[in-house]
Amino acid sequence: MVFTNPSYLWALLGLLVPFAIHLWSKKEAKTIKIGSIQLLDESNSRQSSSIQLNEWFLLLLRMLIIALVVLLMAGPKWRTKGNQKEITYLVEASIANEASISTILDSLQEDSPVLLLKNGFPAWEAEANYQTDKEQPNYWQLVQKMDTLRSDSVVVFTKALVKGIKSMRPSTQKKIHWVVMESEETQDIPLLAFNGESGVELITSSRSGRTTEIRKETLAEGFEIVNDSLRLLSEEPTMIPLKTRGTLVINLYTDENFEREEKYIEASFRALSVFLKREIVIQKEEKSTDNPVDLNIWLSNEPKSDSKGKWLVYQENPVAKELIEVGHRKNLFYLTSRLNPKNTVDQHVPEQLLNILALDKDLKALVAKVDTRQLDASELRPNYVEPKRKRERATLLDVSLWVFFILAALLIVERLISNYRKQ
Repeated sequence: MVFTNPSYLWALLGLLVPFAIHLWSKKEAKTIKIGSIQLLDESNSRQSSSIQLNEWFLLLLRMLIIALVVLLMAGPKWRTKGNQKEITYLVEASIANEASISTILDSLQEDSPVLLLKNGFPAWEAEANYQTDKEQPNYWQLVQKMDTLRSDSVVVFTKALVKGIKSMRPSTQKKIHWVVMESEETQDIPLLAFNGESGVELITSSRSGRTTEIRKETLAEGFEIVNDSLRLLSEEPTMIPLKTRGTLVINLYTDENFEREEKYIEASFRALSVFLKREIVIQKEEKSTDNPVDLNIWLSNEPKSDSKGKWLVYQENPVAKELIEVGHRKNLFYLTSRLNPKNTVDQHVPEQLLNILALDKDLKALVAKVDTRQLDASELRPNYVEPKRKRERATLLDVSLWVFFILAALLIVERLISNYRKQ
């Protein structure tokens, strides 16, 4: 048996805990003097031995439960004999119905296994409809699970999307060949529209297998506004979300000895107002107000207690790496040093304030959803580890599910015996 995370086996030292508790419970009993023992029943030696034997059985049972929990954390795998001649084919579900893929898979030998590139590696069915399967596979996470396949060689047909890489490059003893199905077609997809003083601005994503570009254009005609949506009038009318660009409101709280910082902050927001083409109003209040604002700024040596909303709080930190750092809770940021002409320019204070406002978070989510940039096959290739011995070439079968069932059964038995013996 081998383990995916063998370092967790150090937790087997936890087996000493129930053993120590058992020994502690066996400490010498307290002697109580009584006048007569004639009313006491004779103890049954067999019953006493049964209780003592049962206590040791419970101890071993509890230690076994702890051992199984540790094994689950370590990821147990059992070696099985692999097949060096057989090739397993994996196909990404999103392209499983494409004519080019179907032609290739239909031409394979009947005994060649064809599976889907997703958790569990279910079998591919030629007549099934996979168009509705929008799940994005995590390529490198699935590579680690390919060790459970019986074939030593694996061929993967995939889109190789950039957003499918979400972990570190894995190592494997399987010979994996990636076939990237490149998309040369360029698609223009309207994502979002903004309604402002200058008119309706449409954000469009122009995507292909190599790039994803974002374009902005002001519409003069060819649309109509329907509540909070924009309908593009074309051969196929399209509805997209419509956002209103209102005035940004900033609350600025400043002590007397922070006048210089106040001027730099105001100058930064004036630059942002020109860049964004939006009005930014700075309110200078001595006390907090309940009116909704986009950002609160606290420039004072007095500590600021946690408050609702988004806050930029002055808190000096000589060892901080950045002028503005993320706080310990959501929507809290710290200004770690006093402002001066040098750090205001070098640290790009206006850009950092723009990042705090996060005005394009909805747009970023939409762009990530339609991103179709592709990787080269060489960029997908995991680290291949040549097995030193023939035995190491065996396929690793994940037995975590079996260990879990055994653990569940032992927990039930332990609880039943504990309740029966009241231990």
